Amino acid sequence: METFAKGEEEQATYGVAPILPENQLDRGRTFYDLRVKPGQKQTIQIKINNLSEKEENYFIQVNTAQTSGGFTMDYSKHKLPEGTPNKTPLSTFVTYPKKVTIPGKKAGVVSINIEVPEKAFEGIQLGGIQVKKDFSSEKKQSKEAIFSEYAYVVGLMLSENDQPVTPEVTFKKIEPKIITNNAGVEVTLVNTQPTTIKGVTVDTKIYKDQEEKPVMTQKTSEGTIAPESIIRAAIFNGKAGSTKPLDAGKYQMDMTITDKDNHRWQFKEPFTITKKQAQQVNEKVFVVKNETSPWLYVLIGILAAIILLFILFFLLKRKKEKEEEEKQQLATKKKGKKRRKSSRK
Repeated sequence: METFAKGEEEQATYGVAPILPENQLDRGRTFYDLRVKPGQKQTIQIKINNLSEKEENYFIQVNTAQTSGGFTMDYSKHKLPEGTPNKTPLSTFVTYPKKVTIPGKKAGVVSINIEVPEKAFEGIQLGGIQVKKDFSSEKKQSKEAIFSEYAYVVGLMLSENDQPVTPEVTFKKIEPKIITNNAGVEVTLVNTQPTTIKGVTVDTKIYKDQEEKPVMTQKTSEGTIAPESIIRAAIFNGKAGSTKPLDAGKYQMDMTITDKDNHRWQFKEPFTITKKQAQQVNEKVFVVKNETSPWLYVLIGILAAIILLFILFFLLKRKKEKEEEEKQQLATKKKGKKRRKSSRK
């Protein structure tokens, strides 16, 4: 864990730095690693440097660490998924200003108030302090179709003792899913213990019933699992970006998870993809539904009728003009004959 920027930044217009307190366990770290006691109240501070010439607003948010579907640490989400095993997550016992304003070329200090729960906890409480500039004015002025924003996150870890905690990963469910506009399945796992699992390798194979060759495979290396977090692991049906439609039927998932401390978890789970589930995924990923308004068809019909009437009018007009032209030619011929007869007399 460290202080890092989340998102793309071409030229930083601000920066952040933790002001480490006395109860920092390791002062060589660039994040808060605090030893606390049950019921302890403490205020920590973080420094924001406004590097631009003008006054800027910054949004502050303290989030509990979660695990992404690709087995990476995620500090960007404030709301925890339903069923999270941590009943007193870090984000619930801190208070802080949600927005601060800092003059151009100045630094400001933001205070984060921590009220440690009265009930002692094992392992660690882990989260991140996210600082994000208000980019609304830049967005309005930008001519780019996609505007890049970035936020800084400073890690915040609390512990009450050095007692090691043995990690435990459990299987919850597997189901067909649309994953970032790709077809696949989602495996829900839970790290039930208040400890980070590092150096994670995940090897997943999905077999169709009675078949020896896997129809889906996914491998992840050097992953990380946040303490007491839910993992929704994404398994694509093919290569991401060009996945294949799901087939209904019976399947089995074989998943093996290991970490750098040689812990090992293996799950062999049968599951079924129903015709309805496969259809729901496939229709949304591979079929472009015709959601055209019926009024468009009415408009097209009216335009077609107008064009047809115009063509008929043009043809009738052309026919009439041709008939008039032929009459004039016939009349001219008759006059010519009369003149020749009169000249002979």
